[in-house]
Amino acid sequence: MKAPDFDFVVLGSGIAGLSFALQAAAHSCVLVLCKSSLSETNTAYAQGGIAAVLDPTDSFEQHVQDTLEAGAGLCKEMAVRYMVQEAPAAIEWLQGIAVHFDEAASGDIALGLEGGHSHHRIVHVKDHTGRSTQQALEEAVRRHPNISVQEFQMGIELLTDTSNAGTFCYGVQVLDLHTQEIRSIPAQAVVLATGGSGQVYQYTTNPGIATGDGLAMAARAGAEVQNMEFFQFHPTSLYQTNGEVFLISEALRGAGAELVLPDGSHFMHQYHPLGSLAPRDVVARAVLTEMQRLNSPCLYLDVRHLPPGKVQQEFPSIYHKCSTIDIDVTSQLIPVVPAAHYQCGGVRADLHGRTSLNRLYAIGEAACTGVHGANRLASNSLLEGVVFAQSAAEQAVRLLEQSPFIPAFAIAENSPAYWWPGMQAEVFQCRARMQRLMWEQAGIVRSVSGLMRCEAQLKVLQQKVKYITSLTGIKQEVQELQNLLTVAELITKAALARRESVGGHFIVEAQTDRLLSENSMIPQVARK
Repeated sequence: MKAPDFDFVVLGSGIAGLSFALQAAAHSCVLVLCKSSLSETNTAYAQGGIAAVLDPTDSFEQHVQDTLEAGAGLCKEMAVRYMVQEAPAAIEWLQGIAVHFDEAASGDIALGLEGGHSHHRIVHVKDHTGRSTQQALEEAVRRHPNISVQEFQMGIELLTDTSNAGTFCYGVQVLDLHTQEIRSIPAQAVVLATGGSGQVYQYTTNPGIATGDGLAMAARAGAEVQNMEFFQFHPTSLYQTNGEVFLISEALRGAGAELVLPDGSHFMHQYHPLGSLAPRDVVARAVLTEMQRLNSPCLYLDVRHLPPGKVQQEFPSIYHKCSTIDIDVTSQLIPVVPAAHYQCGGVRADLHGRTSLNRLYAIGEAACTGVHGANRLASNSLLEGVVFAQSAAEQAVRLLEQSPFIPAFAIAENSPAYWWPGMQAEVFQCRARMQRLMWEQAGIVRSVSGLMRCEAQLKVLQQKVKYITSLTGIKQEVQELQNLLTVAELITKAALARRESVGGHFIVEAQTDRLLSENSMIPQVARK
């Protein structure tokens, strides 16, 4: 048998995938596969920043406790402590690959504040931290001689086998989105860094590529998943009627913006002592509750009281976006609505990214390391991506050195991919129905009866998509829908299994459920 061309295959090109690639490439050959272009990732859309204890008056213990409190007691404390302690080194490493974080007047790194944090500790690049970090990582990856990048390649299934030592992963089956060719790529280990699955919901801040591909592949291969009931909804997505999605960073509230009702009055302190800076699950439910009470399509962020020029200078992306839809933030309120934002659960992974399948690693949003528990603390996600990617790379390289193996070499396969007018519309309709179903029955507020209805209707959709697949073969649109339905089923089953409300999982009693069914979950807004 021929040895594989690459030691490690990484699916995903966000902060987790590229951090792993750069660390592992010092000792091995790495292939990075991405479903779209290298730069189209969830990371690139992250605005706020990266949490790290850099101020002498702050402490690791405070960051740990803030994280545990946000996670509603369901975090893995050992994982949280590891991440927090590694944060300063992660920031230094990112600076080393030319991420230029904002500086304070003293010359030190400027530190912002976000909801749930007891101290200023958010390292940032204006309000486009993710995009700046993504660009620096890309440039470093493109330069590295041991890293190959193949764009527009979609993972279809993991290649697994079973031995006396259990099930192990020896590669991945991939669809070339340009040629429609299917091929199998062998590797010493496979790394899932495919991001989240926000597209499972009708309203989301996630880009179109966030269809839970890695998570779905891992689940189908038998890998353990965890905490799927905990999906974080961001309370402040810009409300627009043209269907475009744009996130209004929580950092804006950290800088002093206040959530207000349509008449401009404050309301958040009725729900939490921290007001507009309460944990995201609390804020999202409060915004939803007030929207329902007032029968309003949105609520508002008020930045009119901030110093002149502050938003334009510190949040240029938000300022520019608002100006393009004729909102002058210095004199007008910013309309906002909640939207699905971050998957707190995922493929169960340890401190080194190892999953329940040998030689399969999961990092970033696709993984569940336990650091987020029932609700992610703001700006811990990019941090988690770097810290656990580096830890996974170190362990994977040791595995390569200690017990290399030659997986079976697979040849290219052809995909039938039959497609005709009308089929794409059918797939789109199924996807829209699933997204609406998940938003209404498994969204910000849930009920047992609603979740049971959701589960039953998902089964109907799964059967329909199975039939479509038998006709079309493997096509991107159909495969993404299959993956989303897999994720939807995992979320629904996990939500039904947990009957108490905690963190991002809020379940109502029967009488409230009746009222919700009579008065829709949320006023409908035009949104992709």
